[in-house]
Amino acid sequence: MRYLTVDGYFDGTGIRDAVNGGYLEHDEIGMSRKLSKRINLWLERYWEEFMKGFPDQDKVVELDNEGISIARQLKNEFPEDKIGYFSDARMVALYDEKE
Repeated sequence: MRYLTVDGYFDGTGIRDAVNGGYLEHDEIGMSRKLSKRINLWLERYWEEFMKGFPDQDKVVELDNEGISIARQLKNEFPEDKIGYFSDARMVALYDEKE
């Protein structure tokens, strides 16, 4: 079982190893191409807001909701793994698979 965290950290891959640290490449964990593409598009939008200093809180909420949705999709692809979501904009965990 792996413990993975979805997050939008600048220059990360969107998937962090929650136990050992570091970011994991999408093909390294074996996720679908569709989910990998979704994460990459979400990261681009997240990083754009990061570069602006996250001025629009409605946009942050939108991005975090998308991140939580991605975490749920990742859980569907890997039901044996523990999946969470961390908001880098708000510096708080917003999703744990138990929710």
